[in-house]
Amino acid sequence: MPLFVAIVPVLRVSDVERSIAWYTANLGFVPEPSPSAPPFESCILRRDATELVLRRAVAPLAKARDSYEWDVYIRLSGNELTSLLDHARRRTPLVRGPEVMPNGTVEFDLEDPDGYRVCVAEALSDTRGFPRAVR
Repeated sequence: MPLFVAIVPVLRVSDVERSIAWYTANLGFVPEPSPSAPPFESCILRRDATELVLRRAVAPLAKARDSYEWDVYIRLSGNELTSLLDHARRRTPLVRGPEVMPNGTVEFDLEDPDGYRVCVAEALSDTRGFPRAVR
């Protein structure tokens, strides 16, 4: 049986260059290899052991959102959620959270320029100071 090593989300975006800038500034992803020149048709973004693919679309699907509907779910480790949360909230509005979920993880949501919802979550050893989720 083959060994699966990753499942990589592919987001169809209206402007790959704008999305590269958003994911780089807000979540610390890096384009690899770096795209040559705009307009970009696609791009692989990497951070740590994760990847995200952006592909140009003529018209991304309109998304009607309810809470807890995500397109990308990022699970962290190493008690780094608070520093990433502080970094992100200085650059883009939070859509939800941070809040402690019933399973004990702390989550917050961001929305990229094309309306994709990105949830960032981590099971923290100390959740004091974070409100409990109300669902």
